[in-house]
Amino acid sequence: MQRPAFRQPHFAVQDAPDLADAWHASASRLAQLADITKELPDWVACAAVSGSLARMESHPKSDVDLLLVVDDRQTTVTDDQAADVHNDVWNRLEKIGAVRPKAGGIFSCCARWKDLVELSSRGRIDEDIVTFGHRIQLLLDSQPVRHNNCFIELQRDILQWYSEVRLAAAFGETGPFHWLWQDVQRYWRSLRARTCWLYPDDEARSVTLNVKLRSSRLMLIFAFLKSLQEVQQTAQPLPQQIDYTIALLHETPVERLFGQSNVLTHWNLIWSWLRDQSVAPVAAVPAEVLSGLRELAIGVQESIVEESSGDQSLMWIL
Repeated sequence: MQRPAFRQPHFAVQDAPDLADAWHASASRLAQLADITKELPDWVACAAVSGSLARMESHPKSDVDLLLVVDDRQTTVTDDQAADVHNDVWNRLEKIGAVRPKAGGIFSCCARWKDLVELSSRGRIDEDIVTFGHRIQLLLDSQPVRHNNCFIELQRDILQWYSEVRLAAAFGETGPFHWLWQDVQRYWRSLRARTCWLYPDDEARSVTLNVKLRSSRLMLIFAFLKSLQEVQQTAQPLPQQIDYTIALLHETPVERLFGQSNVLTHWNLIWSWLRDQSVAPVAAVPAEVLSGLRELAIGVQESIVEESSGDQSLMWIL
């Protein structure tokens, strides 16, 4: 299956005209990023975008969430070398209007392949938060703009790192991704808790982030867990389950949840309001957006229940 940047959307565009426009605008932006990252050192395994660009839902005010991954499995790459490449790419991105990420965030530095799959880090809740953020983004919310094959290899390594079969077999649990399931839950709950308290002195910004939490972030998490559920129901050997998961991730969260659904109209309305918020923010959420959020949550829930064939475990994240 082709990446979203190189094909038409797999949803009913007539039900979501603004999202269809965003899809094509995102594809143009991704082509720019592919050109900017075409001359990278050999030790940069891949370049990938996260966020609205990865989901094909960007607008002119959207951030460019770019991750450069250092392949340090066999090659020594110093922190200074990685920082220089990151800075060079961002010098070029700023020339097309992208806003450089804040220092200390996960997009302010390169990810390192070895850190992402370090065996001693499995199960550690005090792991470096930036490494955790890189891993989650590269799995849940990314698509490559440079070196697609290396990106797939990296995702395969991360899914292998997350797999656990000993306890799954001992307790008769389905599939190898029960720990990944829990880590995604940890990420989701942490995100929900943190968003409650962001920007308390900026009401417009606070409500915007909380609308995103209840819409695009909700769909992101549900779509990924829905994919895991679908994969684990196949009861295939681990390599095939990993490949199937990667194939599902070639579709955006909206495509996996609402390819043919009237819920798309509600997300289209919410997305349009969020786009307008980036230009002229207001502190109050309109009634139609609140209604849309409720319908979106119901639609997500129904999509999950239908997919899980009566297994209610996916409902835990509500």
